[in-house]
Amino acid sequence: MKTVKTIILVILFLGGNQPTECQNSGRNNKIKSITISEEKFDMLIKKQYKESETYFDQNGNILEEINYKQGDVTKHFKYQYDADNNKIREEEYDPSGRLIEFSEYKFNNGLRVEKIVYDANKKVKSKKSYTYTTF
Repeated sequence: MKTVKTIILVILFLGGNQPTECQNSGRNNKIKSITISEEKFDMLIKKQYKESETYFDQNGNILEEINYKQGDVTKHFKYQYDADNNKIREEEYDPSGRLIEFSEYKFNNGLRVEKIVYDANKKVKSKKSYTYTTF
């Protein structure tokens, strides 16, 4: 019985590291994209759905994320980065591919100092300023 518990713990420990590894795999392994699919079994019927797609640039930054629910797009984001790999733009799209809103980020000495959110018509929706206190 003790051996069975040990084996289960080892499986859980090793299996539990997979999602974290996948999240960082674009940067560490020079992966261009990841597509995750899920199979569901209901009685004798097998259904397979695409769960998500993630695309990376050569630096491992996420360029695009698409999430699905039962094969339909639920969330869709695109990102842009500066030469220092700071995310400078984030775009959100509706399931039909139309731009909903976008955010622009400004940096100073590697620190984010501003985030402005715009609607699809480039009208400002919100603005955040970041102030840092240093030692």
